Amino acid sequence: MVHPFAAAAEPSDRSARPAPGWGGMEGIDERMLWLKFLHVAGIALWVAGLLYLPAMLWAHHRVRDQQDFARIRMASRFVYMGLASPAAFVAIGAGVALLLVADALHAWMILKLIAVGVLVIGHIQYGHVLVHLADQEARAPTLRVKAIATAVFLFMLAAIWLVLAKPDVAIDSLPDWAREPGLLQRPESPVPTPPPIPPLPRS
Repeated sequence: MVHPFAAAAEPSDRSARPAPGWGGMEGIDERMLWLKFLHVAGIALWVAGLLYLPAMLWAHHRVRDQQDFARIRMASRFVYMGLASPAAFVAIGAGVALLLVADALHAWMILKLIAVGVLVIGHIQYGHVLVHLADQEARAPTLRVKAIATAVFLFMLAAIWLVLAKPDVAIDSLPDWAREPGLLQRPESPVPTPPPIPPLPRS
């Protein structure tokens, strides 16, 4: 029979328990939540900017005067420099931190990183088009902008599907450069070791 006051006799030293926060498991969970929040928020703003930029670039066709050109130019630069670019840095930085903290480099994650790489390429291509349109007389490359927007939209959907579905992708189905770290830094053929130098004859 357990004495009713047995619980009171137990030591109540709470200093031995791990303090909640950044030191224990709760701290790790808190870091993960903040990183995930920053990653998702950054991705949302980044993709929103990438999907809205084509409309801003095509608007350069409809300029009527210098004031209209300045207004469209300022708006497109704000979307690219003030919204999409900072959001891309936050999304990619938080994503890299999540990989380091959670150690979640699975096969489907490699495919997601490839999709994110395509988004980065599309982001850079939008920047080139924006620089090209700095001249009021320049015309927007419609076909190029449509191709970039289509690639951004398709690979954005692919990245979202990979994150939600987390498909069981066989690691053997990936190319060698994606499965073996440092493979791209190796020479195609090993450099042969030079023969030893024979000793000089003594005179």
